Amino acid sequence: MARNRLAVLLVLAAVSLPCAAKMRTFSCPEERARVLDYTRSLEDHPLAKDNLAKRMWLTEWIVNTPSVKVEVCCKELQSLDAVNNTYSQQLRIQAMYSQAAFQLEHPEVTDTATIQAAGLAGTLRAYRAILRFDPSAKYPLLDDLLSLEKQGKLQKYVQRQSSKGIED
Repeated sequence: MARNRLAVLLVLAAVSLPCAAKMRTFSCPEERARVLDYTRSLEDHPLAKDNLAKRMWLTEWIVNTPSVKVEVCCKELQSLDAVNNTYSQQLRIQAMYSQAAFQLEHPEVTDTATIQAAGLAGTLRAYRAILRFDPSAKYPLLDDLLSLEKQGKLQKYVQRQSSKGIED
């Protein structure tokens, strides 16, 4: 039920983006610290009871802060639902939160692949945390990405996926 509420909230947030009346181009230091805190908390403890509120706040903040741009990375993440939809939504959305946090920590980085790789790395941190809680929650795609990350090839993977999207 919480997953359904999160999905509805995310759809509403995405739809309301162009209509947002008070869009900010920056945020205050307290909000930026909150983004970092919530993002790291979701990466380290993705199944904590207070996470729905954190995800709702982060989604609203991203929608209302156009200076932070998150892009859907790796369309293959959509395939997680077919494998096991128990955690797939949390893992997919984590990529966006982790991208936003990376941009706050590294405002000088503008390379899309680097930002998306950082978001994907956040998803993989959350996945490792989920596996500690539920070892049966296996996602072959994420296992492959963990292997690429260990080899230092995650950013190259993201670059290849981005170039595939351009060719399609």
